[in-house]
Amino acid sequence: MSSKHALRMGREVDSIATDAVSLLMGYSYPGNVRELENLIERGVALARGSELTVAELPAALAEQVVHALPDAQGDLPTLGQREEEYIRYVLEHSDGNRTKAANILGIDRVSLWRKLKKYGLAEGEE
Repeated sequence: MSSKHALRMGREVDSIATDAVSLLMGYSYPGNVRELENLIERGVALARGSELTVAELPAALAEQVVHALPDAQGDLPTLGQREEEYIRYVLEHSDGNRTKAANILGIDRVSLWRKLKKYGLAEGEE
């Protein structure tokens, strides 16, 4: 997959470091395979040499935390609470670009808009 992006970008990235592969394999990809592609594409764009390393992957990926754990009060969050949290996270990491966020989430822009409205995140839109 990295060679596809490297060729398209005119980069000479031809391998992925073992620790980067481990990190990528340990991630659950709630945004499906498109999210993996976006991570690889980003890594290739940032790579300084011929190998994609952990340094080129988002820091949040390395610091991933299982969010299904109880909160400070010991309550388990609802699925809706986690969905809202993840949508906020993806929007933050896509610099507010809703098209990109929808792609990462594996949904279309209309579905994302509906979820934003549902959670009161559709600022200024009706």
